[in-house]
Amino acid sequence: MIAKGYLLGDRYRIIDTLGEGGMANVYLAKDIILQRKVAVKMLRFDLQKDPQTVQRFQREALSTSELSHPNIVSVFDVATDHGVPYMVMEYVDGPNLKQYIQDHGPLPLPQVISIMDQILSAVSLAHQHNVIHRDLKPQNILMDQHGTIKIADFGIALALSQTDITQTNTALGSVHYMSPEQARGGVVTKQSDIYSLGIILYELLAGKVPFGGQTAVSIALQHMRDQVPSLHKLNPDIPQSLDNVVRQATAKDPRDRFASVSAMKQALDQSLSPSMANAPVFQPLHDPTKEETIVLPQFNGKVISDDKKPAIALAGEPEQKSTLWDSIKKHKWWWLGSFLGMLLVLLLLVFAFGRSREVHVPDVSSLSAEKAESSLKTAGLKVGSKTYRYSSKVAKGKVIETSPASGKAVSQHKKIDLVIAKGYKPMRVPDVTNESYREARKELRKRGFKVVKEKAYSETVDKGYVITQSLTAGTKVKRPNKHTVRLSVSLGRRRGRPNISKGIKLRDLTGYTLRGVQDYANDNGLRLQITEKNSDDVAKKNVISQNPAVGTVVHRGDTISVVISKGPEGDQDSSQDSVTKTVSVQYDADNDQSGQGNHVQIYIADDNHSLNNIYRDLYIKSDQNFSIPFSLKHGSGHLRVVRDGQTVVDESVDHD
Repeated sequence: MIAKGYLLGDRYRIIDTLGEGGMANVYLAKDIILQRKVAVKMLRFDLQKDPQTVQRFQREALSTSELSHPNIVSVFDVATDHGVPYMVMEYVDGPNLKQYIQDHGPLPLPQVISIMDQILSAVSLAHQHNVIHRDLKPQNILMDQHGTIKIADFGIALALSQTDITQTNTALGSVHYMSPEQARGGVVTKQSDIYSLGIILYELLAGKVPFGGQTAVSIALQHMRDQVPSLHKLNPDIPQSLDNVVRQATAKDPRDRFASVSAMKQALDQSLSPSMANAPVFQPLHDPTKEETIVLPQFNGKVISDDKKPAIALAGEPEQKSTLWDSIKKHKWWWLGSFLGMLLVLLLLVFAFGRSREVHVPDVSSLSAEKAESSLKTAGLKVGSKTYRYSSKVAKGKVIETSPASGKAVSQHKKIDLVIAKGYKPMRVPDVTNESYREARKELRKRGFKVVKEKAYSETVDKGYVITQSLTAGTKVKRPNKHTVRLSVSLGRRRGRPNISKGIKLRDLTGYTLRGVQDYANDNGLRLQITEKNSDDVAKKNVISQNPAVGTVVHRGDTISVVISKGPEGDQDSSQDSVTKTVSVQYDADNDQSGQGNHVQIYIADDNHSLNNIYRDLYIKSDQNFSIPFSLKHGSGHLRVVRDGQTVVDESVDHD
C-alpha cells in the first residue's frame, strides 16, 4: 500500500485508497500539474516479480489506451515509479453499476436502454479494435454524477491475434456473467462478451442475476445448461421483444447470439417500438446439449493413427486390437492425460451435483407473496404452506418470515413455508392515567405509539404521574406508529391550593372573565372547552353559561364547557389585532373504528386562550374547514389540531 501524501512519479499526489484488487490497487490522486483528480492503478508489490502478472498489467494499459470512447475510462499516463508499473486513469466520481442496481433496481425500461446503449457503444468500439473484454460485469462499469457510463478494467482483455493466450482453460472473470464457453474453458470470442452483456441487461431489468448458487461450479453449470428465466413472465410490463434481446444474447450456442454488438444495440433500441408489440418468443436454432460429439477411443473401435495427432476412434468400425494397442503404446502420454482429465471433470461434476442438492433459503422478507414464490423457485425450492398473521412492521400481503428461516441450508426442492402479513393489527389505546410518566411512556412505546410529554400543575395527581392522555383509552387504531399520544404530566400542587382528590362542587362561573375561568380550570385539574357567541347582556370575554351546572361534583380530568360572550352582534374590534386562521382537517375513514367519525380536538393559544385547554372538541365524518379567530394584541399565537390522537396541525399564528 502507498501512504497518503506520497508523490508518485513526481506528479501524482496520493489522496486516498479507492480499492484493492487481486492484481493491483487503485488510488485517488491529484495531478499537481493539471490540478485535477485522477485514479492511479498500481501493480501490487507482492506481484511485481511475476512475469505473467506484469504482462497482464501492461496489456491492460495498452488495450485501454488504444480505445478512445466517451464510455470507456481514459488512460492519461503509463509509467513506473522505482521500478513499479502504474497507469493514470480518468477518475469517475460515482458508484459502479452493481451498487446503482442494488440501490435503485429494477430500473425503468427507458433508463435501462439508455444505460445499455452506452455500454454497447463502448464494447462495439473495443470489438472493432479486435479487443475482447472477457470480464464484463456491473462491478467493472462506473457511472458518474451525470449518469454517464464508463467501462473500466480491461486487465484481462485480449487482442484476437493472441490466439495462444485466448484459447485457454483458465476461467477468468466473474462466474455470474461468464459465457458457457468460458465456463468450459473453450475459445473466447466476441460472442462471449455479448453473452455477458445479456446477463447485465437481465440484471438491469430484474434487479438480480439470473443464476445463483453456493459455489462457482454450480453457477457455471447453470450457465452451461439452463436458459435464463423469462423476464416477460417475471414482470409482464417487460415486453417480449425486450425479453428476446436478453434471450438471444444469452443463447447457449454462440452461433445463436447476435452477430455483433451493433446488432444487439439495434434490436435493443427497437424493442419498445409499438411494431414489436406481438413479437414471438426467441427460439435458438442450436442446442449444444444435443450436438454430435467426438467419440473417444474405445476398445471396439477402429483407431486411425497419425504421427502428428492423437488417435480418434470411429464408432461402429470392425475391431482391430493390434492397431488399438499400437496406438496406446505410441500415444501413451496422450492417453494418460486424457484419462486424468476425464477423471478430474468427473470428480468436479460429482462434487458440484452433490453440493447442489443443498441450497440456502433466500431472504424473501418484505417481498410480495408472488415475488417470494418466484425467488424460492429460482433457488430450486418449493413453496409449502402459507399462514397469515397481523404485523405492525410489514405491510399487508408481504412476507414476514419463512420456515426454515432465510440463510439456513436445506436440500433442493424442499418446501418452504411462508408467513404473510394480513395487515396491521388493531391496537387498543391503554389507560395510562395515574401511572408514572416513565411507565406510561414505556407501555405506549411498546405498543408502537409515539409519546409527547406536556407538563401541568395538578391538585390531585402526584408529581411525575400522568394527569390526562390525548388519545382516549380503549380507542382502536390500526397503525399505532402513526399516532402520537400527548401525556399531561403533573408538576405537583401549586402552593396554597386545596386538595380536591375527593372531587369539588362546580362553582357558578357565569360572569367570570375568560382568564379567570381558565385559571379556575387549571387550579382544579379540569379540562376546559370554550365556545363563543354574541350577547347583548354579558360583557365581552365574560362567561355567559356553563356545563355542567353549578353544584355538580367534578373530578380531575373532567371537561367543563363554557360559552364566552363576543359582545353585541356587529361589535368589531377596531384594533386590527384579530386574526382569523382557516384550517382544513381531512376525514380518515381507516381510523374510524367506531363509525361515529374522527375525534378532532382543537387547541389554540392567543391573548385569551391557553394551549393546555381544548378550544373545540367534536367528531367529523367528512373533510371539514374551520375558521378560528385569534386575538394577538400581545404577540403571536399557536394552533394545534389533534385527530384521533395524532397531531395533524401544529403551527404558529402571526399577524398577516
